[in-house]
Amino acid sequence: MVSALDRLGYAARQTARVAWYAGHYVAGRRLLKPMPKPDFPVGPTPTRAELTADMRSVFTREWRDIEAGLFPAPRPLGAEPGEFLRRSLRYFRDLPQVDARRHGHLDDEMPPGQQGDGLPDYYRQNFHFQSDGWLSEHSAAIYDTQVEVLFTGAADVMRRRAMKAIAEWMVGRNQRDLRALDVGCGTGRLLAFLHRAWPGMRLTGLDLSPPYLAEARRLIGRTARVKLVEGAAEALPFENASLDLVVSSFLMHELPPDIRAAALREMARVIKPDGLVVIVDSIQKGDQPAWDGLLDLFPHYFHEPYYAEYANGSLEKWAATATLGVVERERAFLSSVTVLERTA
Repeated sequence: MVSALDRLGYAARQTARVAWYAGHYVAGRRLLKPMPKPDFPVGPTPTRAELTADMRSVFTREWRDIEAGLFPAPRPLGAEPGEFLRRSLRYFRDLPQVDARRHGHLDDEMPPGQQGDGLPDYYRQNFHFQSDGWLSEHSAAIYDTQVEVLFTGAADVMRRRAMKAIAEWMVGRNQRDLRALDVGCGTGRLLAFLHRAWPGMRLTGLDLSPPYLAEARRLIGRTARVKLVEGAAEALPFENASLDLVVSSFLMHELPPDIRAAALREMARVIKPDGLVVIVDSIQKGDQPAWDGLLDLFPHYFHEPYYAEYANGSLEKWAATATLGVVERERAFLSSVTVLERTA
C-alpha cells in the first residue's frame, strides 16, 4: 500500500528532477549560438505551457500505476552526488564542441564505411552532435545528462511508460521464469528500472558500444540476473522463440530504414508466441498533429540522420511487415509506447 507520504515523496523527487534539468536547458540555450531558421516548411508547434502540462500528465499516469500496485515507485538511478555534479559540469564543458558542430565549425565527423573494429558505418557518427558519437567513455558519461536536458527531466518517465504494459502482461506469470532483452540498451536506464521492479527476471542488455555497456554495468551494479552483451539489433544473438519479453527505447529513430526493418524482424524471430515486444520511441507525424512542427525541426537542430524518415513513417506498418501486431499504443509526452505481439 502506498501512502500520502509516498505520493509527496514521488512528487518532490520528480519536481526537483524536472527543475534541475530545465535549469540546465535554460543555461545551455544562453551558451549556444542561435541556429539559422529552417528553409523548409514547418508544421504547427505547441507552446511551452502546453508542453509542460502534457509532461505533467505523464507523471500523473505513472503515479496512478504505482498506486494501483503495477510496479514500485522509481528510486533515483546514478552516481553519488559528487559524481552527479561532475557529470553536469562535463556536460557544460562539452557544449562549445556541440555548438561548433551544429554550425559546421568543427570537422571531426567519424569516417564512413565498415571499420576495423567491426562497427557498422551507420553507427559511426556524431549523433546529436555529441562528442565521439557512441564510442567513448566521455560520451557515455554525459549522454544521460544530454538526453534529460533535451526533455527537461522527462526522459526517464517516458522510458518507464513501458512498464505498465509489461506489468499487465506479467499477471499470472512467474518473473523468475522469464527471459527479457533490452535491444540497444545504451547506458542501461530502462534495464535498471526493469531490474528494480522485477528483480527475479533474467535480463539481457544488448548494445554496440562497449563504453555505454560499461556505464550500464556501473548503473545497475553486479548481479547475475542482468547480463550485458555487445551486439547489433539487426543480428540478435538468440535462438528463435527463446525470449519472453523484448524492449527497446529510443533506438528505432537512430537506425536507417533497412537496419530498422531487420531489427524488427529479429525481435519477431526471437520472441515466443505468447511473448511481448514493447518499443518506446519518438512520436511520429499524426500522433499529436498540433506538434508535427517539432518533428520537422528536430533533425534541423540536432544531427539525426535518420529521424526525418522515421518521423514521417509508421512504426505500426513497419512492425506489421515484420509479423508484429500492435496490441496498444500510448503517447507519453514526446514519446510513443508501442506494445506488440507476434501475428504469425
